[in-house]
Amino acid sequence: MEKFLRQLQSLDRRWIYLVLSIVLIITLIKSYPDKPIVLPSVQHFYDAVDQAPAGPGQGKIILVNTLFAAGTIAENGTQMRSLVRHLMLTHKRFATISVGEPQGATYGPAIAGDLAKQYGYEYGKDWIDFGYQFNTLAFFMSFPRDIPGQIKTDGQENKPITSFPIMQGIRNINDVAMHVEITASASVYDWMQYVQPKSNPRLPIGYACTGVMAADAYPYLDSGQLIGMMPGLKGASDYEALVDKLQTQEEAAGHVKHHYDPNAITSIPAFPPPARNLMYSQSAAHIVIILFIIFGNVGLLLSRRLAKKSAAKEEA
Repeated sequence: MEKFLRQLQSLDRRWIYLVLSIVLIITLIKSYPDKPIVLPSVQHFYDAVDQAPAGPGQGKIILVNTLFAAGTIAENGTQMRSLVRHLMLTHKRFATISVGEPQGATYGPAIAGDLAKQYGYEYGKDWIDFGYQFNTLAFFMSFPRDIPGQIKTDGQENKPITSFPIMQGIRNINDVAMHVEITASASVYDWMQYVQPKSNPRLPIGYACTGVMAADAYPYLDSGQLIGMMPGLKGASDYEALVDKLQTQEEAAGHVKHHYDPNAITSIPAFPPPARNLMYSQSAAHIVIILFIIFGNVGLLLSRRLAKKSAAKEEA
C-alpha cells in the first residue's frame, strides 16, 4: 500500500484525466436525480416567483431575459427550463426577451414554446415573446417608461404587441411583477442601475447566472436589490428539485393533465438532461478529484516519513 501511495507522487496526469473521463461517461449514461440541499438564495428565488402577482386577472407579467448562448446552455438552459415549468405550474403570465444576445432570443422562446405544448399554455394569452432587443442605453431609458412603445411587435408572429390579450393593461415597468435575468454575463447590473430605480414599488429581480459569476452577486442579495439567485448548475438542480416536488403535488391533486416529460425540449438539438442528473455526474467527478488529492497527500506524507527514517539510519 505504501509503495502504491508513493507511486502516486509521480503518476502521469493523463491517468487522472482518463479515470475522470470514465467516471463522467458512466454517470452521464447511467445517471440518477440528485437530491440536493436547497440553497437559501434558490429558495428565496422560488418563493418570489410563487408570490409574484402575475396570475390570470392580476394585471401583471413576469419578464424573463434570456441572455445566454450555446456555450452555457448546460447551466442557463436548465435554469430556464426549471423556471418556465414553475411559471406554468403556478399559472403565471410571462414574457421572454433577449437584450443583446441573438442566440438567447432563439433559445428562450424555444424552451417556453416546447413546454407550453405540454402544460397547455397559449401564446399571446398566457405568454409572449418580446424578441431580440439592442443592448443600448436608449433601450434602458425607454423600456421602463413605455413598454409597448419600445417593443412594438412580438418576436414570434411579428404582430403589434398591443394586439395580444396578455398585453392588455401592460404599460410600463410598474406592470411587471418580477424580472428574471438568465445570463452568462454581468447584464443584471444594467437592470439594477437603470430599470429598478424607475419602478414603484421596487422591481424584484431574480438572478440565474453561471457558477463562476455567483460570488460577485451576494452583496446585492444582502442589500435586497436581488430577491434571489440560481447559481450555475447547482442552482438549477436545487430549483428543479423544488419544481419536481410541486409537479408531484399538482399531479396528485389532478391539476396537471400530463406527467412531465424531461425530453419535452425538442426544438433545440442535444438539449441537456435534467439538472439533477447532471449534478449527480458533477458530484461523482468531484469525489474522484478529492480522492486523488487525498491519495497524493498521503503518499507525500509517507515519502517524507520514509525519507526521515532513511536519514536517521544513515546518521546512526
